[in-house]
Amino acid sequence: MTPKTSVPLDQERPFEFDELFFSRTDERGVIQAGNSVFQSISAYSWDEILHAPHRLIRHPDMPRGVFWLMWDTIQKGNPIGAYVKNLAKDGRYYWVFAAVTPIEGGFLSVRLKPSSTVFEAVKKQYAALRDAEVTQNVSPKESAARLTDNLAGLGYDSYSAFMAQALSLEISARNENLGRTKDASQTCFERLAKSAEDLLYCTSNIADVFSKNKHIPLNLKIHAAQLGDIGTPIGTISDNYTMISNEIQQQMSEFVRNCRNVSQAVGTGWFLTSTTMVQRQVIDIFQYEETCAAVNQDVEMQHLRTQQQNYSEQALKGLRAISSQIELFSQSCAEMRRLSTSLKVIRVIGKIESASIDNSLNNLDHLIDDLGQFQSVLGEGLDAVDVANKHMRSDVDILIGRRAAA
Repeated sequence: MTPKTSVPLDQERPFEFDELFFSRTDERGVIQAGNSVFQSISAYSWDEILHAPHRLIRHPDMPRGVFWLMWDTIQKGNPIGAYVKNLAKDGRYYWVFAAVTPIEGGFLSVRLKPSSTVFEAVKKQYAALRDAEVTQNVSPKESAARLTDNLAGLGYDSYSAFMAQALSLEISARNENLGRTKDASQTCFERLAKSAEDLLYCTSNIADVFSKNKHIPLNLKIHAAQLGDIGTPIGTISDNYTMISNEIQQQMSEFVRNCRNVSQAVGTGWFLTSTTMVQRQVIDIFQYEETCAAVNQDVEMQHLRTQQQNYSEQALKGLRAISSQIELFSQSCAEMRRLSTSLKVIRVIGKIESASIDNSLNNLDHLIDDLGQFQSVLGEGLDAVDVANKHMRSDVDILIGRRAAA
């Protein structure tokens, strides 16, 4: 019989930074196994916790939207990371950061004690979400959508980007609390994430400026018509600009999409790499633990090792995917660079033609200046993108070398 859920107390059940724990459930979320740290912190006996639904330790303060997001993700075969407030049998609470991964026949969750600055921000977000669920009858699905929107307000492009950085920050905070040096791969990924953020900013800025300058060819056409025969060269310039502008517009969507793909690949590779680090450390702890007879340590070690190996391979694939996406984005950049050069030529010709026309008859200078402004933004943006791409390639090569040697 499943034990009754405890009455919550506003008291924390402490545990140490060196205490990592895991649990394995079936596809319905029923606990099949775990380590002694999991059992001890939950305060339930093995008889009580084994074969009980994992919601036994769910704290009522937790937004239902978080669990909706978790189940929606892992049931699609994808891993997820999340902060979770749990409820022990004695009524006290304890927070964890959980990395949950699908395995054959169910799910495996490895967990560590959180302490980073982002953790404090998330607790506030959770409180607001839970309040909305209770007082406004917000559905779990809508709550999950609000969480994603709120994280965007904190600077995260997606939940995937958030969970990748959050897990890395918790690993770094844990190492600091334990007096350990920061893992070099985490530093590389931090640089990668910053470079990806720079790419998104530059790409968005280019797209925004292009959108604001779509009027240039039409206005050039209008002025050329007003000038009559002497405006014919300006009309030709307008036609050429229109052709280049159409090419840029067609290329822009691919340019932005490839940039976002780079950012997404960085987040995926980062989370996979960080997850394998925690999984490996859980293995190191569990192999020396004494556990109950109902938990077959050899079987669970095999589950952990298999999962860690699988995710190590996925992490390597994730790094190579980053490299591939950077290459695709670089190709988009090269095409945009070609179009930028064409714009420069058109602007120079336009400047010459404008100067040859009586200033009292034309008002073209400001349009030529607008064209120059966009060409300048495009050129400077592509220069910044090239720098970010170069740094990303270097960091990815380092990470692939470290992962392949592991």
